[in-house]
Formats: sequence, C-alpha cells, structure tokens
Amino acid sequence: MSPQEIEQIFDAQCDNVRELKSAWTHVNKTINQALKEDNAKQLAFQTRILGLIFCAYSEATFLKLIHTNKKFSSDEVKKIKVSAKQSIVEGWKKCLELALRKVDAKKSNHVPNVHQRTLSLIKDYIEEPSLIRNKIAHGQWHTALNRKNTKINQDLTDKIQNLTVIDLTKYRAAFDSLIAIIEDIIESPNHAHWKFYWDHVAQFEQEQKKMSGHTIEAKRALLKKKAEYHKIYA
Repeated sequence: MSPQEIEQIFDAQCDNVRELKSAWTHVNKTINQALKEDNAKQLAFQTRILGLIFCAYSEATFLKLIHTNKKFSSDEVKKIKVSAKQSIVEGWKKCLELALRKVDAKKSNHVPNVHQRTLSLIKDYIEEPSLIRNKIAHGQWHTALNRKNTKINQDLTDKIQNLTVIDLTKYRAAFDSLIAIIEDIIESPNHAHWKFYWDHVAQFEQEQKKMSGHTIEAKRALLKKKAEYHKIYA
C-alpha cells in the first residue's frame, strides 16, 4: 500500500465511524423507548441490533486507528492485519507492540510497564466483548456455538441472552478509552503519550468502576421518571 492509499482508507474509515456513531444514537433511542414501554421483544431485538452496530463500529474504528495519518508504514499495517486475522485481540497486541517501538525510553522501564499494563486492559476489556461480538456478527443472536460450529457454547449463549444496552455501553466506553490511549502512542509517542498515559488509565478504570454499578432496571426506572415528569410539565 502506498502512503496515499493508507490516507484514503483512513478518510473512508472516518466516514464509516461517523455514520456508525449516528446509528448507535438512533438505535439507543429506540431501546430507551422500548424500556419505557416495557416492550420486551422490541428491547431484545434492538439490543442485538446495537450489538451488530458495535461490531461494525469496533472494526471501523480499529481500521481507522491503524491507518492514522500515515504513522504506520505499509509493512506495519500489513503485520497488524495479519495478526488481526488470527483474532482482533492479536491485532490489538501487534498494534500496541509496533506503536511502542516509536516511544523513546531506552533508559527507563516505561515501555515495558506500559506494554504490560495495556495488554492487561486489552485482555480484560477487549477479549470477552470480542467473543460476544463475533457470535452476534455471525448470526448467533440467541444461541452461540463453539468455534467449529459443532456444539452449543453455553457460557456465551448465556451472555448473549442476558446482553443489555448497559453491557454494550460499557463495552463501547472501554473500547473508546483504549483507542484514545493507543492513539496517543501512535500520534505523539514522545509527548502526549508520556504526559497523559497514566491519567488515561486511571480515568479508564474509574469510569469502568462507576459503570459497573449501572443496571438495566435502574435505567428503565429513570427513563420512566423522566417521561412522567415531561408529561406533567409539558
């Protein structure tokens, strides 16, 4: 790939990410309406659709990331894509590895520490959501199969059947936080990355901890309360 082709893909993925953000907002509104109306079937269908949008958003954003402003060479982009074909987690790992090579920290433990901490975040917040995303993207909306499609995967089936907009919102928040962390390494390895990395990590973990207390029941109650308030004071 030439630098011009990399730039074209980056621009295309910017457009795709923008459209998918709009789609997320639209479907999220539909989910809110289903929650207010206690429409369980509509809620289940729209949650799966939001899951599909998250699949597309994740892929589009990751492709945008690795084509960012010609920061990776054509050969590096190819290596990341080859790794991503094994799994998206391997793609993230290769992206992180190549990005960290641009950080000038030969005389400190900064790079090994960042590498270890970020790999931990990838494992905790990307690996499991990616498994659920893959099943939904391959049509396993209700019952998940194993990798060879020869048996039912009960663990993932339970997670898919219990999936809520709260879960997907957490997944997207984690994904966006990791994207921001790695963008800093790619775009400004010796300035913004050094200045903001540990702040980003702390904020990421704080946000996930806060969101861990959110429930679909609390969201439903809040939406109904707001609807009733607007009805009274309209």
